[in-house]
Amino acid sequence: MNIKKIILLLVLIMFTAVNVEAAELNYETLATTATKKNPASLSLIKKKNDGSLFLTAVDAEKNLVSLIPFNRKYYDFYLNKGEYGDYPPLIFFMMFLNRERGQVDDNLGEWQDKIHVVPIYALFAVEGGQVICDKPFYSADNLQSTHYHSTIHNPDYERLIEIYMTHMPRLHKIIESKGIILP
Repeated sequence: MNIKKIILLLVLIMFTAVNVEAAELNYETLATTATKKNPASLSLIKKKNDGSLFLTAVDAEKNLVSLIPFNRKYYDFYLNKGEYGDYPPLIFFMMFLNRERGQVDDNLGEWQDKIHVVPIYALFAVEGGQVICDKPFYSADNLQSTHYHSTIHNPDYERLIEIYMTHMPRLHKIIESKGIILP
């Protein structure tokens, strides 16, 4: 099964779970960077019925939510330098939830009802243990692309990508302090 089918199947499962179990909390928050003073957060969540892990970037003030299926590579992205001592680009899929069509960047990635799955190509640096995003972020018009020539212009998408990247070091510390063992 190719990556596109896997991602779309995951999105369909997620969308179905959200609709069928809307009244129930189908996820458990294992760790979060959320505070009362900051509407932006990154969390590690676990799906209760099968134990699958996700990272979720949220801007509560703007009602923005995205999901990233947990993968150690995406979790540890800022810890690993490339062979020349720099940080390689972060390439991953982000699912933007509860989105309406007719907005900028609709042509990127793929749609499953109100879930927009977008491939992300992000450059960054790390200074003093903090991730510094090198904007703009890039994407492609499909999920199989090997080249990311489209600039992401949607400010909501940019915001969630930035939250995901910049909150990761803090989430690492919180997960470590809780003794959570990750695959």
